[in-house]
Amino acid sequence: MRPNSTSQFLTASQQTAWDSGNHEAIQAADDTALAQAIMASLAELEDIQTQDDTTSEDDLIQTAIAESLKPSGKGRSPIDQQKNAEAYLDLQAQRTAGLRTWFEKNGFDVIHNSGGRSNNCFLISLLQHATGDYRSEHTAEVRHYRQQLMKWDKTIKKNDPLPSSGKLIENLIELVLKDKKCNRRFAIAGPSLGSEPSWHFYGKGKDYAIIFDQSGHYEAVIPRQAKVG
Repeated sequence: MRPNSTSQFLTASQQTAWDSGNHEAIQAADDTALAQAIMASLAELEDIQTQDDTTSEDDLIQTAIAESLKPSGKGRSPIDQQKNAEAYLDLQAQRTAGLRTWFEKNGFDVIHNSGGRSNNCFLISLLQHATGDYRSEHTAEVRHYRQQLMKWDKTIKKNDPLPSSGKLIENLIELVLKDKKCNRRFAIAGPSLGSEPSWHFYGKGKDYAIIFDQSGHYEAVIPRQAKVG
């Protein structure tokens, strides 16, 4: 952003940065302003979103993949099915990469996690936001909540991938928020067919926290100025 006749729309931090003439300070202030604007818009996005319809564009991609793999009465060949599946997976990967770039351009950092090498990336992201500690993967607590999920749903096994939606996950989020005395509300951002994320919202808190759904891997997203370490 450049100061001009509309400089009254600059935040105080942006104006201070421009006055300093320091390029890094200007970039940091612009990043902060972008991220703050997006975080502030989440409540409005949630208000206008139809909560009864939780189907995302990524869900549609997954459904199309499944449909493409079904046997066809018209003699669709296995090669055609494979090509269709590969095309959808390629689109999914492109949209996920595009969303990561969107976050980076809009003043956010995506916090990498290993998933605990056991498909626990969603739990790690959840606990990072709930505790405010983004350096740790919270191994002991992740194990505790994984065990709790397995008690609630006997079909979930030790290393099974976890969904990011549904009643089970809603219950998990409420439990973590209660345990941590945390006032978070989680915005799950997934790839869409457009340039911006599709969103799902969970939790009863007022302070939004973003988790990036990368079609199978989840990572916490934080405003750039909040990054630790």
